[in-house]
Amino acid sequence: MLNLLDESLEEFLRAVVPLPKREIDISFDAPDKDWSARVSRPTVNLYLWDVRRNVSEREYGLETVHDENGRPHRRPPLPRVDCRYLVTAWTSDMRDEHSLLGATLTALLMHTEIDAEYLQSPYDKVTPVPGISIATGGERDNSDFWSALGGQLKPGLDMTVTATVDSALLVPAGPPVQRFAIITSNGDSVSEERMWVAGQTDAGAVVSTPHGAAETDEEGKFLVPAEVGDKVSVNGKSRGEVPPTGPVEFKKRR
Repeated sequence: MLNLLDESLEEFLRAVVPLPKREIDISFDAPDKDWSARVSRPTVNLYLWDVRRNVSEREYGLETVHDENGRPHRRPPLPRVDCRYLVTAWTSDMRDEHSLLGATLTALLMHTEIDAEYLQSPYDKVTPVPGISIATGGERDNSDFWSALGGQLKPGLDMTVTATVDSALLVPAGPPVQRFAIITSNGDSVSEERMWVAGQTDAGAVVSTPHGAAETDEEGKFLVPAEVGDKVSVNGKSRGEVPPTGPVEFKKRR
C-alpha cells in the first residue's frame, strides 16, 4: 500500500504544483549525505518518516461492499493511517530552492485530499481517498532528523497524508431478506402477528394482496403485507400467489 501511496503522491504533485518530469525529479530516498551528493537536478524529496494509525477517524460496525462480480460482502470499516512525510527541495541555488519549496507548499495548502484521478491502480478503488494536511507549530519538531541522517539542516514541510488501508477480509453477506413477521403484544399475550413478503416485478407497479399493497421502487422491488397462499396482483391483474417460503415469484405473462 505504501508504494502505491508514494506513486499516487508523485502523480498528484506533478500535476498540481506542477513538477514536470523533464525539469524536476521527485525522490522518496532518505536525504542523507550520500543521497544529496548524487543530486544533479532540481529535486523534491518526500521522506516518509512516521506511520501510525489514525484514531480520530475510526469508525465502528460493519459496512456492505460489492466485489467485482457484484456479490455483497460485509466487513469492518477500513482503518486509516497517518503517513508523515518530510518534504524538502534541493537545487544548486538557495533562491530556486525556496521557490520550489514555496510552490509545493502553495499547492498542498490548496488541496485537502488526493483526488481519485491521481491514485494508482488498484489503490484507486479504495475509499475514502487520502487526505492531506501540513503540520502546525505545536507538533513534533523534525530538526533532529538532520542529525540522524548526517545531512545539512534544511527547511522542510511536515506533511501528513491520511490514507485508507484495505487490509480487512471480505466476509460473504447473508441472503437478502425475503419475508419477515411483526409481532405485537399486550402484556404477556400475543395480540397480532403480521407477515410481510418481498418480490420483484416491473418498476413503478402497484403490487397488492388481500392484506395490503405497495408500489415497487426503481428496480421493481417491493415488500407487501401477505400470508401464505394469498393471491398477488400487479396493477390489478392476478399474477401469482405467496409461496410457503422465499419471495413472491410471478407467472410469466403471455
